[in-house]
Amino acid sequence: MTPPSVASASQPPPRVLIAAWEPASLLPVFGEAALTRLVRLAASEGCAVTVLLLPELSGALSRRPQSTGIVVWRLTPREELAAAAAGVGGDSREPVLLLPGHSVWDRRSFRQALAGEPGSRGTFRLPAAQAPAVLAGWMADGLPAGEGGLPVFLSGSMDGQAAEAKLVAALAAATQETDGLLARWVDRPLSRRLSPRLAAWGVPPNAVTLAGVSLGLMGALLLAQAGYLAHVLGAWLFWAAVVLDGVDGEVARLSLKESRFGHYLDIITDNLVHVAVFIGIAVGLHRQSPDARHLYALGLLLLGFGFCALAVWLVCPQLEKGRDGTLAGRLVTALNSRDFAYLVLLLALVDRLHWFLWGAAVGTYAFAGLLLALGRKAGRGGGA
Repeated sequence: MTPPSVASASQPPPRVLIAAWEPASLLPVFGEAALTRLVRLAASEGCAVTVLLLPELSGALSRRPQSTGIVVWRLTPREELAAAAAGVGGDSREPVLLLPGHSVWDRRSFRQALAGEPGSRGTFRLPAAQAPAVLAGWMADGLPAGEGGLPVFLSGSMDGQAAEAKLVAALAAATQETDGLLARWVDRPLSRRLSPRLAAWGVPPNAVTLAGVSLGLMGALLLAQAGYLAHVLGAWLFWAAVVLDGVDGEVARLSLKESRFGHYLDIITDNLVHVAVFIGIAVGLHRQSPDARHLYALGLLLLGFGFCALAVWLVCPQLEKGRDGTLAGRLVTALNSRDFAYLVLLLALVDRLHWFLWGAAVGTYAFAGLLLALGRKAGRGGGA
């Protein structure tokens, strides 16, 4: 996933002031200090970030980014911390997002705060002139109370685990609408057990992607062999690759390591594995029972993929408008669904993979035709 920046090229970057006065700012969240995680989040959103940090906390940070044009670190004694908030630069009447360094946010909650939307934990966007008084109140009286949701304010070692659990829950809620039925009830519970561990260990999301594509290609190779056991094992490896396909995105979001390269790597490897599996099924069926019809079905299927890609490209503007629950939007969601891996595994278990091959060959043309018809209808103003 690529995190689009909230900053516009025609507007100055939003100002964010992060004040770290609590030792809990150093507590690890998915293997990284909450403070540096928050700084990375704000910087990745295109914000101009100023960090006010007690000297004793700076010495305990295992890793601190260097000062840049986007992020500036200032060491400030505790008694001067609130007053230093007045010197963040810019017009004192302009809004600034004031954040405690021991708070944990996901990208969605951060953007809501940056837009000034009030949440269950309070409003953090305020005129810069008010920042010193608000920060002094936080340091003296504590932060605004609230129940559930993000952000989480850390205080003890167990809070880091609670914050991680809430980040996972927020991620689950965000993916629920776009997941297929089986992916929602089977894949995600499995992937969400693995993703937090990998994120805490610092495993790069792209490494997970490459591990998944390796499993998928191994599954395709086994499907291309003759024999029942080879087909079942190949289908199982393909299903395992599908589960890992959800893990890489979860790791990226939990560790705030989304990137454009990772986004396109995921798309390319997904399609590579899918095509390899379809070819493997056809070749394996042909080896097991030589019949030219298996190869004909493969040719029809690959050509059908081309028609689907053409249909999506031709009606792309209508599809972008139709992602809000219309039939066209649901078709696009179905196209991205990974639930068909369960069908491959089921048909391999009952030794009926040829049903899947011919069904997919015919289904691609039906899908492309329906998509074109809906796009044409939407283009005439009839909706989809």
